[in-house]
Amino acid sequence: MRIAAAPLIALVMLLGAACSHNNIPGTQIRDAPENRAILDVLAAYKAAMEARDSDALLALAAPNYFDRGDPNRTSTTGPLDYGTLRRDLPDDFKDVKSVHLDITVKDVQVDGDKAHVDYYAVLRYAVAVVSGEKWFSEADDARMRLVKLNGKWKIASGL
Repeated sequence: MRIAAAPLIALVMLLGAACSHNNIPGTQIRDAPENRAILDVLAAYKAAMEARDSDALLALAAPNYFDRGDPNRTSTTGPLDYGTLRRDLPDDFKDVKSVHLDITVKDVQVDGDKAHVDYYAVLRYAVAVVSGEKWFSEADDARMRLVKLNGKWKIASGL
């Protein structure tokens, strides 16, 4: 009986492997070109935030960017569009001395030319004060929505 079971077990394992998908290392996200492209945008967002580079953040945003804001967060001022981003982002980093952003990706969903990525973010930043600098931190679940424009993914909301 044991000898007959070995080929059956091997066949089941082979069929299971053929049906499984590879995941992007360190995630439970299926390794697919669109998923990687979206995660590349998220990585560029992280790099721009840590560099305090408002121009790089604007370059990631779609021209029709619109974010309603989060009414549950006191730091959110309300709806935000591309024009407001362009006007306010440089000032947002004016007194910020350092930014560290840790991102744990939870999910990526693509539907044609629209997508979203869900992630957990831990943001730590230092702000210039009279006595030097003061550190703050925020941690929360987040969703970034993206749209594909001219073959490139751009952030439609969630900066």
